[in-house]
Amino acid sequence: MKYLMSPDLYFSLCNVRGFTDMNGDTYQKHIILILGDSLSSETKEKIMNSQSVEEALKFIDIPFTHDMNHS
Repeated sequence: MKYLMSPDLYFSLCNVRGFTDMNGDTYQKHIILILGDSLSSETKEKIMNSQSVEEALKFIDIPFTHDMNHS
């Protein structure tokens, strides 16, 4: 199972200098950056074109968690 930073954590860190440079300047880009190798091109396109974080998360077609402690 892949770890994906929760939207709440992502948005709370967006004001940290350099964070969005390393983690994507939108949550949709963050998803692609972190899970990209595991996602199909079609799924990536759907995520990038999504209008909300909730919608983007629904397109992820692999097992993922927001729990940092999940093994």
